[in-house]
Amino acid sequence: MILLPDPGAARFVWELSYSDLAAADMAALQFLYSACCGPLRAFTFIDPTDNMLAWSSDFAKQTWQISSEIKVSSGAQDPEGNNAAFTVTNLGQAPEQISQILAVPASYRYCFSVYALANRTSNITLALAGASAQASKTFVVGPNWARLSFAEKLADPGFTLTVSISLDPGQQVQLYGIQLEPQLAPSRYRPTGQRGGVYPNAHWATDEFVVAAQATNLFSTAFSIETSI
Repeated sequence: MILLPDPGAARFVWELSYSDLAAADMAALQFLYSACCGPLRAFTFIDPTDNMLAWSSDFAKQTWQISSEIKVSSGAQDPEGNNAAFTVTNLGQAPEQISQILAVPASYRYCFSVYALANRTSNITLALAGASAQASKTFVVGPNWARLSFAEKLADPGFTLTVSISLDPGQQVQLYGIQLEPQLAPSRYRPTGQRGGVYPNAHWATDEFVVAAQATNLFSTAFSIETSI
């Protein structure tokens, strides 16, 4: 036997099971399955259990857009007792930001969160923005680590979403655990590398979409989704 590695053969598989779904929710799943012609066509899948942002623990990567007036240094102590936090300083005369753009529907409900600390009281603004709508929330940060979270659903039909953290002029804060997820509230922080929890080449891993009626207007189903990595 001659065995050779095949990096292109690696894949992720999600096994999903739903119950007590209303007719409208089930119809949405059936519509997507039909639009994809079952496993034939790819679609973008957002892992509901993962951090959508890439390189959440490395602001030096190009996936992050950082204002020229923002200075970032690594190695600060984080709330878990390690040295994975960043010190972020706005050296400019106007509010400046760190941001990341994702190719996902802007109209979903997302929760954006980050741990923050400041030696003196400072303001920090978390924002979500699509092509035609945006929302933000400003927090006061003090000398103790606090997890800031902001959940919003934008009225925006576009397919790009920008998340950003803004600092006022002259402010310095420490940041750790930046996370975006398609949820109502933040879950535990999941550090990411090159890949976040957005998979643009996912496929249905089933040849038929089976639905069971549980009661009036309540349905259940189970299926798998897979993607090559």
